[in-house]
Amino acid sequence: MATKEDRQAVLLKILKRGQAGTQADLRRELKVEGLAVDQSTLSRDLRELGVRKSAGKYVIGEFVEGPRELDFGAAVERFTTCGPHLAVVFTGVGLAASVAVAIDSQNESAVTATLAGDDTVFIATKSRRAQAVVIRRLKTWFGDKYEQ
Repeated sequence: MATKEDRQAVLLKILKRGQAGTQADLRRELKVEGLAVDQSTLSRDLRELGVRKSAGKYVIGEFVEGPRELDFGAAVERFTTCGPHLAVVFTGVGLAASVAVAIDSQNESAVTATLAGDDTVFIATKSRRAQAVVIRRLKTWFGDKYEQ
């Protein structure tokens, strides 16, 4: 049985293709990926991921169209570094996935990958310099909530 995070990661992959127009389409695509999901679970996942319907298709939040100023300042409690290649963002309970999606949608080249739990987002970088860039971006997006 897939975890919630695994299921939502597959759902995001499907949504990034940009072809799903209905929840039935999404459920079929999830089934092709080996995940049988009921409608209520799918609706909850879409809500948690900040997915909206636009022009007859599901899109990932308001950030799909391109980089914009992030509006998750209240969701992010603080962030810090961990070693030379990792930044950690602490969010309110249940908000990490939406914050990670918002960060990913910015297409920031210093971000190699994000991994979201329930209230924590890990941001991997390729170097210490990229990590510094990520911290500057996080300050811009979420306010100066950096803890050293």
